[in-house]
Amino acid sequence: MMIDMEVRDDYKFLRVQDAFKALHLNISLIGVIVELDFPTSSDCSCTLKIVDPWHSGSGLPVKFIARNNRAIPRVGSIGDIIFLSRVKIVLVNRKITALCNEKSSSFALFNGKRGEGFVPYQSSPKFHMREQDKSFLSSLREWMITYEFNDGSCCFTSLKDIKEGEYSNLSCQVVHISKDDRGDRCYIFVWDGTEMPPCSFVVKSERLPLCVEPEMLPTHVLRNFPTFGSVLRIIVDNVAEKLAIQCLQPGQHVKFLNLFFQVNMGLWSATFSPSTKMQYTMSRETQPFTPQREKFSSRWNPITHCISSPSHSGITGVAHEDAPFVTLMDMLTYNSVTAKFRCVVRFTQVFPRDVRKFHDLNGKFKLLAILEDATARIHASLYADEGEKFFGCDPADEEALVKKLDTLLGGDEMNQAPRNPPWVQCCLFSFYRNKNDQWGSRRFRIFDTWINALNQ
Repeated sequence: MMIDMEVRDDYKFLRVQDAFKALHLNISLIGVIVELDFPTSSDCSCTLKIVDPWHSGSGLPVKFIARNNRAIPRVGSIGDIIFLSRVKIVLVNRKITALCNEKSSSFALFNGKRGEGFVPYQSSPKFHMREQDKSFLSSLREWMITYEFNDGSCCFTSLKDIKEGEYSNLSCQVVHISKDDRGDRCYIFVWDGTEMPPCSFVVKSERLPLCVEPEMLPTHVLRNFPTFGSVLRIIVDNVAEKLAIQCLQPGQHVKFLNLFFQVNMGLWSATFSPSTKMQYTMSRETQPFTPQREKFSSRWNPITHCISSPSHSGITGVAHEDAPFVTLMDMLTYNSVTAKFRCVVRFTQVFPRDVRKFHDLNGKFKLLAILEDATARIHASLYADEGEKFFGCDPADEEALVKKLDTLLGGDEMNQAPRNPPWVQCCLFSFYRNKNDQWGSRRFRIFDTWINALNQ
């Protein structure tokens, strides 16, 4: 449905394509927001891009300047509609841009979904809604049903192909958004169905964390996560950035431009850069994850999504070769406190590090390992006879223990050289330590697993 922009009144809407020819003129526009950068705290400004049925390419940049952040548009969702009155067409960095100045211009933001009302969810004091504006708004909402934004200028990287220290564009789905207890940092959890590259380790003294966020999310939240593929944490520190991400909801598809990817303690994360933007995607409806966890006929790990024969190094053997493989996220979110599982993981760290301290004063074997796969990290213990079985050598043979441990960890943990732990299979079971708090005291332990004989 086309929009008649030639209404004669105290002002008329110019088509976006005509705005590019109106340098130095004050005009009025109506358009769909297809790209949004993050407001800057220093100068109270932000930039977005708009399109309409006559210009659906890369979009027209609109720059907002205000005295404080409260006067900056707080876009509810990429794909919403904005009315702009008396904006000036100028050159910014040699690009045609509509400049919306708080002193002389006005704007109004409307939900872009069909069937919504005609009351803006944010507007500047000078904005005045006319009766004929309602038909413009309705027509744009109808057009948006079949519109797909593609400016042809952005290449997107899958999580499996990201590189440390580089900027990339990412098309993904929002899984979860949270902030830490202090409230000064937010985390956006995103997923695209692929696995992030495993990291090498150079840390030799600090205990590796289990996650990027200060504490692991509770089980009821993790149950909304996918159980395969990696979930990336995007760290949000800036106050203005926090305002901008209010338009995001779990289940939304979103495109991020110019995310900076980094690794810390073997964990991937991303941060916004000054040039980071959010871009429109066709899917405006949220699609929450609903992982299925139906039961197998086997008494082992009754989980629907199982890994089909994942590759591993063969360094370890297990007593249950017929058990299906599952991910660590499958284990963390399984609906029973106690169960048995078979996984392919990496041993990233063990405690104690000194093989001479693997046994306590009573001669009982005790070891805590940090295991990881593409979906999660967990603590898992080796205890008593299972520990003896795992290493399979005389406790007094320190040289043999050290050799097996170094093989498992991908090198000597106390050296400066990077370690790259191999993928190994192992069996684990979950148990609880407190009958009155079974989920809160849930733990994992390795069993029926051993390191195979190593070549001399």
